[in-house]
Amino acid sequence: MRNADEISELLRPLSRIEPGQPDGHASGAGARALLTSITAREPGRTPLRRGPRRLVPLLAAAAVLAAGIVVGPSLLEDGGGAATSYANSAVEIHREGDHYVARIKDPFADYDRYTEAFHAVGLNVDLRPVPVSPGTVGKTLGMVITGKDSPDPDPRGTPDPSGPRFGGVALSVETAPRGCHPGRSSHCVMVMRIPAGFAGGVNVRLGRQAKPGEEYANFDAALAPGEMFAGVRLRDGRSVHDMLAEARKRELTAVFSLIRADGETGGLSFEPLPADRVGRGWIVWHAWQVKAGVIRLLVTPERLPENPFHNGSAPPPAS
Repeated sequence: MRNADEISELLRPLSRIEPGQPDGHASGAGARALLTSITAREPGRTPLRRGPRRLVPLLAAAAVLAAGIVVGPSLLEDGGGAATSYANSAVEIHREGDHYVARIKDPFADYDRYTEAFHAVGLNVDLRPVPVSPGTVGKTLGMVITGKDSPDPDPRGTPDPSGPRFGGVALSVETAPRGCHPGRSSHCVMVMRIPAGFAGGVNVRLGRQAKPGEEYANFDAALAPGEMFAGVRLRDGRSVHDMLAEARKRELTAVFSLIRADGETGGLSFEPLPADRVGRGWIVWHAWQVKAGVIRLLVTPERLPENPFHNGSAPPPAS
């Protein structure tokens, strides 16, 4: 059919517009040239005979095709204008029953990409994935609820393992499949479920797989189950000699920091020390996991009357 041939010829310039190129945007030179070529009368061609109305669908199709070249976030709305779905390269969020379910596709993305998505569906969520040791991947390092919303009281007086509840609906964070390591496997994602009626704000630090050489945000968890120094007891202090032997047994490299206590406030500070300045008889009071394969021993030259991490000078170690 001649009309089909004419349409094919008119749309042929689309092949010259490539995504990612300077003229590949809907408002770019390539798109403008395409529209010009459609509206212009080419030499030797018989113009369409049905007047302006016949040309309108072609212009609309060209505009849609040209605009479709631009790749960006997608947004779906319900009939009332409220967003129920949003996706970008880092995260996708869908309304599923009583929850908005966020699936983190790229745990290494800048946190602004997650904030952008949550705000698009009307949620005030500041989600920041941070590098952690393997045992903490997919777990929260901290969650702060702000605004008028407050968790439902638990009549049992014990924490709900599924997370705090708002109007009976849990706010939870997990990995899917459960126990996998996001960032290590393409089939593993971090999943956050937020009650659809949640009107407050939430700030969440969520553990992700650390990149090679990247330092852990959960450094103070070295003595906790499943972590670098799990099972080690330092409440009463132990010698550097003993702790170096423990590190070698676990195939860890030890580095050191000197503990200093403020005489007036009792607050603690820590000064990194080269290994050759640390005596084998010095006392280790605590340990931090620095990054894969590296443990930091916190030491003093002499034995103190008590462990400074258990007397209120500093938060007690995670154990």
